[in-house]
Amino acid sequence: MNWIESLSPSLLIITGGIITWVIKSKIEELKAIEEKLREERRKIYKKILTPYIKVFSDLSTKGKLEASEIIKSYKYREVAFELILFGSDKVICAYNDFLSYANKYKNIKENNPKLMKLFGVFLLEIRKSLGNKNTKLNEVDILRAMIKDIDKFI
Repeated sequence: MNWIESLSPSLLIITGGIITWVIKSKIEELKAIEEKLREERRKIYKKILTPYIKVFSDLSTKGKLEASEIIKSYKYREVAFELILFGSDKVICAYNDFLSYANKYKNIKENNPKLMKLFGVFLLEIRKSLGNKNTKLNEVDILRAMIKDIDKFI
């Protein structure tokens, strides 16, 4: 009985160390997976935003036509499919809302407040998905850098 009493503190320390090591390795593994997913999402979000970046950088009819061609391409559809698989739930919902509105009203005026707001929500959800969960920005703040005089439209 004496030898059990003398070994029990050592066994507790060894057992505690093993449990701590297992928990720590699982946490590190989850963090690595989360970081890899965040990087994959970042790439997909960048690809999905490419035609919209094109529109904001070239507001001419040519720029809009080029963006439209990108959106209609097979490659873009592949990226949209990747978005569905890897994007966060809120990003996917915001993207769907934005596209649904844009597709429902094909002849949208250029400065459509509802469309701009939906695009801002989409960008905001992307921002949150990439790690800025506690952002104080709203959809208008997100668009302010891209759209001159946004306050007139929204």
